[in-house]
Amino acid sequence: MKNNNLKDTLAQARAIHFAMHNGVISYEKAHELTKPLLDKVNIHIAKIARKSNQKPQKLVFQDLGRNL
Repeated sequence: MKNNNLKDTLAQARAIHFAMHNGVISYEKAHELTKPLLDKVNIHIAKIARKSNQKPQKLVFQDLGRNL
């Protein structure tokens, strides 16, 4: 996954999270929509962590509301 794709994927997940905070979609629907996006990001994070001999810190749905 290229760096731009990773940024785009995170931007999509954060947009869904933002829509949930504005009441456009429910929590359950937002969580369901972001799951495949976060899975892609977490796979990329795990690859980077393995190269650095570190333990990967996976992103979860609640992390989208924080500054990344």
